[in-house]
Amino acid sequence: MAERPQFVVDASVAAKWYLNDEVNADQALEVLRHFLQGKISLLAPDHIRYEVPSAVRNAVRRERVNPAAAREATSIFLGLGLPTTRSSSLILLGHDQAIRFGCSLYDGLYLALALMSQRPLLHADRKLRHALDGRFHLELWIADYQPHGAF
Repeated sequence: MAERPQFVVDASVAAKWYLNDEVNADQALEVLRHFLQGKISLLAPDHIRYEVPSAVRNAVRRERVNPAAAREATSIFLGLGLPTTRSSSLILLGHDQAIRFGCSLYDGLYLALALMSQRPLLHADRKLRHALDGRFHLELWIADYQPHGAF
């Protein structure tokens, strides 16, 4: 039996699970469906547990989502059982990646986790995509997601 495809997922994808009026939300929801069906495995740095609720909160401030729906979305997200990791070595490698690519430390942590786990980084962050400019071999843009044979 073939091993399930494995990905590092970032908050730009996970937030679209609840903010489905965004570009590429359909692809992001497909990722979530595949994860919940056990067709793929996902991993993220622990800070995703703060980034996604923050994105949902920002949607409340912009009146895209009402406060009750935002709280429910946050509760559902936290209950998904999305595997996360944290370590000092992840932070140090994340720092190095942030310097190398000129991105935020938070984005650097996703890059570091992709390198440490040798999993593609599945993201929908245009700013990060621009910063990487095709130089990160494990980058996978959300529109290019395929559960089988992506890499």
